[in-house]
Amino acid sequence: MKVLKFLDRHFEEILMVLSLTCIIVVMLFQIVRRYVFNNSLTWSEEFCRYCYIWMMFVAFSYSIHLKADLRVDAVVSLLPQGVKAVLELITLLICLAITGFLFYHSFGAVAAVVKTGEKSAALHLPMQVVYTASVVGYGCGTLRYIQRLIGLIAARKEAET
Repeated sequence: MKVLKFLDRHFEEILMVLSLTCIIVVMLFQIVRRYVFNNSLTWSEEFCRYCYIWMMFVAFSYSIHLKADLRVDAVVSLLPQGVKAVLELITLLICLAITGFLFYHSFGAVAAVVKTGEKSAALHLPMQVVYTASVVGYGCGTLRYIQRLIGLIAARKEAET
C-alpha cells in the first residue's frame, strides 16, 4: 500500500527526472565528444528529442496532479461558493471527457505507426515507442482527472455531513 501511495504522489516526477537526466547526460557526452575528441554522435539529438516528447506528455499528467492545469479563474473567483463547486465539477467532467477522448484515440495513432513499421532515422528505434508517450500521458491524465473528480465528490459529501 505504501508503494502505491508513493507512486501516486511521485510517479510523474520520477519519469520526468529520469527523462531530464538522460537528456543532460547524453548532451554532456555529445559536447565532450564533439569539442574534446572532435567526433560527434549521430543519434544524440534524436534521443534527446524523444526524451523531451516523453517528458512533456508526462508533465501534462503531472500538471493535472498538481491542479496546475490551465484555466481562467478571474470570473470564477467572483462567483458564490456553491456556484464555484458546480462549475468545478462541470469543468472536471469536460476535462475528463477531453483527456479520455485523446487517450482513446492515441491507441489508434500508435496502431497506425505499428502498421507502417517506421523506425527513427538515427537510433533505428520503432516509432511506436515515441508515440506510446501519448498513450501514457493521456492515460495518466485521465486517471488524474478521475482522482480529482472523486476527491471533489468526497469533499462535498464530507462537507454535507
